[in-house]
Amino acid sequence: MQFSSKSSTYTKYCGIISLNHRYIITPIDTGIDGRFILAHIHYATEEEPNSSNSIATILNIYGKAASRKDNVEFYTELMQHRFLIHKITTIQNNMIILGDFNYKYESRRSNGTVEATTVEWIALLEEHFINCFWENKSATFHGSNNLHYILDYIFCNNTSYGTVTECTQEFMNSTWTDHEMLVITLQLQKDATQGPGAYKCNPFLANNHKFRRELVIFLQGLQPQIELKTATQFPQEIWDWIKDEFKEHVRQFQLEEVNWRRKALKTLQAKRNRCMRAKKNRGLIFQGLDTINQQIGALQDSIAEIEILKLGKYWRENGEKNAGFLKKLTASRQNQRQLKQLRHPVTQELHADQGTMSEIVGSFYTNLYTPTPPNARSMRLLLNQITPDMQLDGEQQSLLELPVELDDLLFECKRSPKFVSPGSDGIPYQLLRLILKFPPLHSLITTVYNDALTKDIFPASWSVSLMATLYKKNDPNDMANYRPISLCNTDYKLLTRLFNHRMMEVAKQLINENQAGFIPGRFIAQNALRCQVIMEDAERTMNLAKKNNVLHQMPKAIGLSLDQEKAYDRVNLSYLQTALITYAFPANLVRCIINMMGQNLLRINVNGYFTEDVPKLRGLKQGDPISSILYNLAIEPFLRSILNDPLYHGYQMQYATNHPNYNANDPLVHVSKILCYADDAFAFVQDLPDLARLEYHLDVYCNATNAKINYNKAEAISFSGQKTRSYWQARLSEMNITKFTSNMDSNPVIYLGFPPLQSVQQREVFIGGLVDNLRTTTKIHSVRSLSVVGKATMLNSLILSKCWYVLRVTPFAQNNVQAIQSICTKFLRKGVLDVTLQQSALYFRWVQPLLHPSDSPHILDLMLVMLVNKQNQSAHVQVPLLFPLTRTTGLTKQRTNTVTMIYKSVDRLKRINEPVHLNIATASILPVKAILQPSATVSKMPIRVTQLQVKDLYQPNPNQPLQLEARKAPTIPADIRRACKKILKQINENKVHIQPYFSLMLQPPQDGTNRTTDISFKPFIDSYDFNSQQGLTRQISTRTFRTACIEAHTSSIARSNWNFFWSLSLNLVHRNVIYRFLTHTIPTKRLLHYFEIAESLLCLICGKEENAVYLLFLCSSKVSIWKAIIFEFLWPTVSIGDVIQACSSLDFENIKYVSKSYTTAHMVVLVTLGNIWRAQVRMIFHSIPFTWIDVVQQIKNELLQLHAQTEIHKQV
Repeated sequence: MQFSSKSSTYTKYCGIISLNHRYIITPIDTGIDGRFILAHIHYATEEEPNSSNSIATILNIYGKAASRKDNVEFYTELMQHRFLIHKITTIQNNMIILGDFNYKYESRRSNGTVEATTVEWIALLEEHFINCFWENKSATFHGSNNLHYILDYIFCNNTSYGTVTECTQEFMNSTWTDHEMLVITLQLQKDATQGPGAYKCNPFLANNHKFRRELVIFLQGLQPQIELKTATQFPQEIWDWIKDEFKEHVRQFQLEEVNWRRKALKTLQAKRNRCMRAKKNRGLIFQGLDTINQQIGALQDSIAEIEILKLGKYWRENGEKNAGFLKKLTASRQNQRQLKQLRHPVTQELHADQGTMSEIVGSFYTNLYTPTPPNARSMRLLLNQITPDMQLDGEQQSLLELPVELDDLLFECKRSPKFVSPGSDGIPYQLLRLILKFPPLHSLITTVYNDALTKDIFPASWSVSLMATLYKKNDPNDMANYRPISLCNTDYKLLTRLFNHRMMEVAKQLINENQAGFIPGRFIAQNALRCQVIMEDAERTMNLAKKNNVLHQMPKAIGLSLDQEKAYDRVNLSYLQTALITYAFPANLVRCIINMMGQNLLRINVNGYFTEDVPKLRGLKQGDPISSILYNLAIEPFLRSILNDPLYHGYQMQYATNHPNYNANDPLVHVSKILCYADDAFAFVQDLPDLARLEYHLDVYCNATNAKINYNKAEAISFSGQKTRSYWQARLSEMNITKFTSNMDSNPVIYLGFPPLQSVQQREVFIGGLVDNLRTTTKIHSVRSLSVVGKATMLNSLILSKCWYVLRVTPFAQNNVQAIQSICTKFLRKGVLDVTLQQSALYFRWVQPLLHPSDSPHILDLMLVMLVNKQNQSAHVQVPLLFPLTRTTGLTKQRTNTVTMIYKSVDRLKRINEPVHLNIATASILPVKAILQPSATVSKMPIRVTQLQVKDLYQPNPNQPLQLEARKAPTIPADIRRACKKILKQINENKVHIQPYFSLMLQPPQDGTNRTTDISFKPFIDSYDFNSQQGLTRQISTRTFRTACIEAHTSSIARSNWNFFWSLSLNLVHRNVIYRFLTHTIPTKRLLHYFEIAESLLCLICGKEENAVYLLFLCSSKVSIWKAIIFEFLWPTVSIGDVIQACSSLDFENIKYVSKSYTTAHMVVLVTLGNIWRAQVRMIFHSIPFTWIDVVQQIKNELLQLHAQTEIHKQV
């Protein structure tokens, strides 16, 4: 039996299954060899399911059928189960006992006892439970010899019996079972979260051919009414009317299209039950009963077959490759948390009734969306930061004012998310697109949208938004801990998507590079890594100060992670309008946007019920496509006020005075004052005056925009890691900032999901929690039966994605990576990404701009250059990256840091085995160690030698001006002469060896390619092998990096062939066999014999040596199968060798022609391989003979079934 269950528990004898995603099964007890199951039923949204919050408890029983004596023994043992009996007799909640009892309850002896059970069991049922079918019940078991008995029962306790609204008995297909099905319907007390919600049209109807045909007829039928309405109504009213009519049409279509088979089946079941209950003419009635039973059985067969085909196709397409689908299978809780009770903001009392909770929610959001008049002076100060260079020019304004064309709307509709909740009209993007493409409506549609842009006239439906609340963290009874998400109508969001698309094209010049949120080309990890780099630089600077005894001169810089309360929801629209006008956005566009944001009524979903309309008079809509860019523009003046403040110093990253790049005239190289990702701000504060300036700018910002800073949630962190709390504590306490972190604290601060680490302890605590989370997640997912590909998808996309995020920034030590790799190995040994390699691949995003600098580098790139150069006393960042011997470890090797990770990343790359040609200018500035091959002698060279450059040892040869020669002693400066002579002597005596590329510099020139005199490391950088002609001129993806670092035995397979293979809809066996064949992991006798698992390496069928090719293709029985399949399905000229070649390369082009139109060559081959493997397994583990004729028939049947699945999906 196959079930598409949402939750289940079962033994080999019985089971309890939930087919509704709203309910989950929580097993309590099983026993007597699995013949009973006791379980609670809970709402799926319960956080901690237990007996107190269960909605029902079920005991499922399967009695022993062998003999009456055995069944008596079963019930005797059941009554001795003290926990079970106590549970079912004392429970006050809904209690149901059901199952196949295997005794005839109505057949009592003269003394009142029942055969095949015990007196105690009967007494328990009669005292505590009620038989749901005691009045009206017929035989539930139909045995041989025309014997009919009542063996199946459903008993309810008094609590649950009062909720039973219907009891029905249904005949089941006799080929499935000899029992009938008992059904009871209970009207349980409604959970507070079970309101009707909002109606949503089914988006899959867009792919239903019948619906599309009927939609055209329906829209054509509306045309006469539209023409009449045009004379008396505005286009916006007509558009809303069309949407209402369309919504009703969809509703009717969905009701009418409920499967006719199920309706017919219900009618036949009712007819059969009437026959069974008839008192008269029973003989005549029973003559027609067999016909009804056959009709019921045929319909049940048809329904089951269709469902199996649909689910089979769906699983093959999604079950192994779709990470989102796999995640949903194991999701145990809904994202939208139910509101069980809320705290009243005035009385602080908790309320659980629906009416009061709706009032609390409505009152909370009414207050939230009621604006405070902005302070005029503060707004003026803030908007003065918008300088003329930040204002749009005429060309940009014209772009934003372009009329809305239908193609614009269709483009935005096509690129919109497929599965997103619609607004109050219930129309998803997929169905809206069908309306937009209907030609007679084009003129009306463009009029509606252009009126909105130029005249501020909107359809009435655009002014109403539904709102859902998503729980974040902390107290769930406080509405402040929920994030409001606006569900706007999709036709409204098409316009804001278009505005957002246009505004993004001009936003980059308006938004400073410290804001990384929702700007094309910017990345959240850039800000996180900047924070990590600053902390590492501050720590290194502090250690140097300690060494030089100048610690008292160092600034006590801290970082402040700032938290805004309801940042998007508090934006004052008057301020936003003034800001947009100051940016020189077109007046029509600004007016349109502000009115769409401000002329709104919200209906807030509280457990499926909606509050009264709440006026939204301020704030942006979270869930609206345009909200992100509008917020960035609103907060930008605040960021600029700090960045442009000469009295605010922030963190100053600079070179030491003895560094080659130190500039006495301009010692401050990089100043960081504030970072921002949307509303998540992180401020760099040098001293107490800085903190006072920061507080001043925050006050101005709040007074101008209605923003509110939660200082009690702000976190301070010492950059250097040192304990500077005493310096800051008094001032921070005045601001109500209580959290202060240094390297003495075990838990790191979390910024944007990344931990800026200050100590080994903080790293171990953070990664320990991450590893525990991964271990729990793998345990949850391990219960699924997945192929290698399915498990690899699960690991790479769902489980390890938690790591990929932090690995971009957070330096992991080798033992941390090994802990993660160990978890992966236990879940799957092959097919998963190497965590260490992936870490290096993710870090290469930061390495690439260092190797191949841009003409306009990001500030993060400049900071990384400085960080690497400071650690190595290098003037050129490429030197320590390209020449590992030249690297210094700094003052101490405290822990793995950012520079370490950069080194690991670049060291992973392989070089092309070709000579590298440098010019003299570049070779001369290299450190001496860069030209030496690694050896024990080189590693022990004194520090004085490591400070030498090539130009100290060699000079251009006057006779060969492009090559070098060893310098003579008189030409070497006296202070380094001794060291130079020593190293040159070691080179001449071959005690140390020079690198091949430098050997070329000591030989006569071959050509004129080295005549340039500019310093360039390009020849070395170009020597990295990326299998790409672009080299580092383009961003290297993590996949390209991994490919360049490893040499897989499947690398001979073209990428297009791999992509084709992953796109196929295959089941577990098909995919596993071909994948194992390609990766040489088929468990053949030869392989098992090698590992001493099998005694012989000979085939069990024909006695010859068995490898993978022989097992699947060349064994005599397999040859017979392949010949039969080729004759039946493929072109006659195809040979078994052609099939082997196609499987080895995943290229089926040479065998693509088939003789059956309902299948393809690659599916024929893969299905054949799968069935050969199944037959092989049955032979080995179940001793079922390998009969090639049977295997051929199974292949044919499976190909027909796959075809049927495809056809049923076309109908759906």
